[in-house]
Amino acid sequence: MDTNIFINAIIKANCALELKRDIVGVRFLFTKEEFENSLATQPKNKMPYCKMVFNASIGKGIKANFDNFGCFASARVLGIVELDDYYTSGHYYGKCGLYQDYPTAKNVTSNISIIGHKIYGVEVRPLKEFEQTPHLVIIISNPLNIMRFVQGYSYKYGTHSSYKFIGNQAMCAECSAHPYKENTINLSLLCAGARKSGFTNDEIAIGLPLTKFVNMVDGLCKTITPVELNTRKKIIENNFDNKNISDVEIIYNKNYGDGMYKHDYAYFLDKK
Repeated sequence: MDTNIFINAIIKANCALELKRDIVGVRFLFTKEEFENSLATQPKNKMPYCKMVFNASIGKGIKANFDNFGCFASARVLGIVELDDYYTSGHYYGKCGLYQDYPTAKNVTSNISIIGHKIYGVEVRPLKEFEQTPHLVIIISNPLNIMRFVQGYSYKYGTHSSYKFIGNQAMCAECSAHPYKENTINLSLLCAGARKSGFTNDEIAIGLPLTKFVNMVDGLCKTITPVELNTRKKIIENNFDNKNISDVEIIYNKNYGDGMYKHDYAYFLDKK
């Protein structure tokens, strides 16, 4: 994908919504050569994948391989290391105390999305900084903004009925492995690890493939008129004007809730 396409989508998303964080891009680096050719900086220390995403959301992009992964749960689901019996049997989570017994832990482990391929590393950066097309996009924001993104996605694709989250392995499984494996959007309520990495108590997240992100932002823009009130429309319109974006139509005094009761009431009266 031409970088101008997703850069334009980032600008539009930031005009339409008050995003406090950078939208994050994730690119899988399948070989050592790809890893070495990546222009991102490799840190010397280890960190959880959640922390990598958090850093990217505040403008600090990195590339990471096995030597940098400080969380083997994420290393397993992303393909940095192979699955092992300790994990697949439920022992890993059984010993964590997150589930009532080993059979429950086994059930949860069996249903966590595993990306299903081997990779050498990952590049996790602000989406706007990518020179090469990333595979995934992760957005972390407040529930209102995430609602608007979902409305934009629904505008393009209709009802999405297979959201998958358990409040655990938020960034790696819920926002990365599942969207890549299923080629779809997924929501996450985040997890303890993500919040320890810096995300706040009022934030949730979306992960999805890059192409669907671009389409979702188009849907987000198309739903400004039916969703937003005039006061917000004026702010959004000024934001677009300041960025010299002229291809988003915003109609004032038009909202899907305006007069809906009267319209429906008249409709039912006519049926009697």
